[in-house]
Amino acid sequence: MTAAADADQAAELLATVPADQRVALVDPRFVGHAHALRLGLTDPRFDAAAVPGALTARPAARSALLRALRRAAEAVGTGSPLAPPGAGTVAEDRTVPGRLAVALDAEGTPVHRPELGSLTAAVPAGPEERAAAQTSVAAVDDEAVRLRSAVKAHDGFFTTFFISPYSRYIARWCARRGLTPNQVTTASLVTALIAAGSAATGTRGGYVAAGVLLLLSFVLDCTDGQLARYSLQYSTMGAWLDATFDRAKEYAYYAGLALGAARGGDDVWVLALGAMVLQACRHVVDFSFNEANHDAVSNTSPTAALSDRLDSVGWTVWARRMIVLPIGERWAMIAVLTALTTPRIVFYALLVGCALAACYTTAGRLLRSLTRKARRTDRAMRALADLADSGPLAQAVAAVLRRPRGGYTAPLPALVGGALMVAAALFAPFGGWLTVGAALLYAVLAGLAVSRPLGGWYRRPSGPRSTARSSCWRPAATPRTPFRRRSGWSRPSPTITTTRCTASEAVPVPHRGGWCAR
Repeated sequence: MTAAADADQAAELLATVPADQRVALVDPRFVGHAHALRLGLTDPRFDAAAVPGALTARPAARSALLRALRRAAEAVGTGSPLAPPGAGTVAEDRTVPGRLAVALDAEGTPVHRPELGSLTAAVPAGPEERAAAQTSVAAVDDEAVRLRSAVKAHDGFFTTFFISPYSRYIARWCARRGLTPNQVTTASLVTALIAAGSAATGTRGGYVAAGVLLLLSFVLDCTDGQLARYSLQYSTMGAWLDATFDRAKEYAYYAGLALGAARGGDDVWVLALGAMVLQACRHVVDFSFNEANHDAVSNTSPTAALSDRLDSVGWTVWARRMIVLPIGERWAMIAVLTALTTPRIVFYALLVGCALAACYTTAGRLLRSLTRKARRTDRAMRALADLADSGPLAQAVAAVLRRPRGGYTAPLPALVGGALMVAAALFAPFGGWLTVGAALLYAVLAGLAVSRPLGGWYRRPSGPRSTARSSCWRPAATPRTPFRRRSGWSRPSPTITTTRCTASEAVPVPHRGGWCAR
């Protein structure tokens, strides 16, 4: 940490910092909680962030910050405005970091300003304001706020009331010992695999141990995310590991239960595979729905309005969160039934519960999608095309044939092809050519489904044709706003003034019709 006497010296000091490091400017009069500075200056998800009296910039925003700082140094004593004309109203934060944040926003570099809640971050102008700020700091427990913010705001019933009350303290224990979220995620995976091995023994003691270890694995699964939020150690790799390991843990446990049942003379492999397929379908639907609605800012459908009204009735919120059988409720049910009953009963309960949950969520999402009036962007279509994961045969068909236009012409051939494959697998003789023919027909129907952009009806806009990857016509209602996709977020070091980062940034590439990230 180095002190600068004025803007000129600050610009000189920033120019000497290596280009791959994060830098921060903090007003020496700053009074506030340490966690307020931590939220504003060490979050790796944003190129630039600010709280009152402090501003930080990652390598991608360093050049813009240096230009704004040099412009500020040139404007001293001349009465020139720091921000370019048209930058909007002057921010309440009139410190140098606050004015630089306004200048960065005006230049096109978005500055993240975190919600501080009860935390204090201020630059008092006089002794009375300083005393008031210090009183506010003393009145709020910084560590208690940090622990509360480590827990998800909207989590399941079982997780909220049976896991999070103590898992947050485990997360703090891990943070103080230098453990990373990825290490905790790996520990959760290892614990679940041991639980699967215990279930595979086929003994009552093994089933009891498996249930206990599965619950312990879920506690660690909650702890890794809370540790990431507690210590601000967000990363793309961590999110990918968490989602992938959750699937691996659950399916390995299903296999362990099936092996244990087989040892006792009960063949439940069909039930185990059915549970795996059902859960895989649910997760694919969840991911595709979230991607399709990623850029939606509102939902004006009657279904969404009904959901908002139900949110005002407290018990319905928890009831609807439990109906969808999220991972907390699902694993708790599996663990208890494993310890007390047999694998066959576990799979029966799992299939019935997940089927009802799938019907509930699918019906709600269909109603929301059919009646919504919110705007969608090209990003949703590209994401759905990526999730389709078309093979070379389907891509070859898509290059030659084109399905009719219409909102239902994409899911219909995909549904027919999937039904043919399932029917062939169930009823066709083993080793016959009928299954091969069904597979080829499925490839043709899958190619037809993705032969046009997955966006329904489009009308030709007034502008030129887009040269995006999907080569589709841009929807006339889609706003042409540039966006940026980060290809990786790295973890910051504990220091506040400078932080070394190694993230590779994707640059928005303009094309005729909007912006896309390559």
